Amino acid sequence: MVLLISYDLNNHERPSSYHAVAKAIEDGATSFLRPLYSQWLIETTYSPTAWREHLLSVLDADDRLFICPVVKGRDGWLEQEVWEWLRERGVTD
Repeated sequence: MVLLISYDLNNHERPSSYHAVAKAIEDGATSFLRPLYSQWLIETTYSPTAWREHLLSVLDADDRLFICPVVKGRDGWLEQEVWEWLRERGVTD
């Protein structure tokens, strides 16, 4: 399954805070891409709820997080590499 993870580290714009989230994502995902600054596409066997629990260890109470499955029918304006990565995982039209 491919999930989209998007977050906002409110009041914690330090590079070390973003690095901690990135490391948690990279360590837990089978494969991943970062198409936008605070947004990741990950290949995983874990549910969005399991990922929320995993990431809560590196987030603060005022941070925000959104996780959802990526399915066919999505659209956007991203680099070709991102569309190819999605196509390889069966989530393209």
